[in-house]
Amino acid sequence: MTARWWRRHRGAPAAALVLAVLLLLVGAIGALPREAPEPEPEPYWYGTLQTGPDRAAVEYEHGIRVAHLQLDWDRFEPERGVYDEEYAREVRDTLDVFRAAGLRVEAGLGLNDAPPWLPDAFPSSVFVNQFGEQSTSAPNIVFSEPVREHIAAYVRAVDRLIGLDRFWAVRVGISETGEFAYPNPPETSSRSAEFWAYDRHAQEQSPYPGWRPGESTYHGRPFTREQVARWYDWYAGALAGAVNWQLDLYTSLGYEGALKVLIPGSGFYPSDLRAAVDARLVGSPSLQLVARGVGFFLTLPLVEHRDTVRIVTTALVDGTGAPVDNGCSPADARTDVAAPDDALVRDWSSPRWVVAVARSAGFTRLTGESAGPQISPYRPGVTETAARQMTSCGLEGIMWAFDEQLYDGTPGSSLDDYAETIRRHP
Repeated sequence: MTARWWRRHRGAPAAALVLAVLLLLVGAIGALPREAPEPEPEPYWYGTLQTGPDRAAVEYEHGIRVAHLQLDWDRFEPERGVYDEEYAREVRDTLDVFRAAGLRVEAGLGLNDAPPWLPDAFPSSVFVNQFGEQSTSAPNIVFSEPVREHIAAYVRAVDRLIGLDRFWAVRVGISETGEFAYPNPPETSSRSAEFWAYDRHAQEQSPYPGWRPGESTYHGRPFTREQVARWYDWYAGALAGAVNWQLDLYTSLGYEGALKVLIPGSGFYPSDLRAAVDARLVGSPSLQLVARGVGFFLTLPLVEHRDTVRIVTTALVDGTGAPVDNGCSPADARTDVAAPDDALVRDWSSPRWVVAVARSAGFTRLTGESAGPQISPYRPGVTETAARQMTSCGLEGIMWAFDEQLYDGTPGSSLDDYAETIRRHP
């Protein structure tokens, strides 16, 4: 306050002077920069997998806010390039039921379950392992460019006849279960592991065409450990490239919703990979996981589109960890996931490890879904355990596997159990 101002106002009544001073102080305080208020935390959301549309309204009343809708590629495209508009109308009608009930819709487009005519239309559409055996359990979206071109046409047809923008989220994956992995071995296989990189397209891309796990020479020269490691880096990178291709496809079509990359289990750890490479990718522990490419500490850093991607651990309450189904800890952020203390992280639950890997790779938005009672039997308190994993790991929500388990008497997994957990963790 200046002397000039005081001289000008010294004859005024005392009360008026006090009021003037207060007004000046209020103005000065108002002019000071203010810290932005902390944003309110987003509420958790809850959904179910394989949601029944006839249950949409009652599930909304119990706090559920997300429905899952799985498209059947075979019904949508019963013949190559022929799209069933009647089936598309059925899908739109189901969408309308969910949306009218107040539910957001998460879609699976069925890319993991190709129509039976696909292998005949595209002979190179199947994965081939190092023994020359084929897998038709999922289309070869990793290596086959013709398959990618046709899938892009299929997705464009879905967009045209149904509308991608009507989906809150779209699920992204590779394997027959629609997750971030190569296919499982054939059910009849007795081998320790199948590496799915021996179709014509894969061999054209391979850094060492013709080399197979276990071989110690290549073109008459020793095949070094460094070359084995390089081959495996290519193999894992190709899997991540197929995920990025899907993300690019949806983005190119103007889709702005969430793209949910599904991460199964915990996969293998860095020491497992070192042992596998030392053994030339034969005969080592965890080799089957190595063959499926589920080294998320390798592949997740290669995934792009971090602004729209949600990393999804599909292994809530899968019975892993010590104690079983443990949650996350703030100290997890200090773990070097590329070279962790295996004795420590092997006691972590699958979600805990996946969350640490995803955050290390720069992903900030993560969600979860329960593994399902076929992986680890549900029990009283299972929904509350899943919620504890969700809250401690900073996940945005839960998709419960499966909708039917809320009604069929599965222990701990009734609609009332789920609703009570939702009430406790809003």
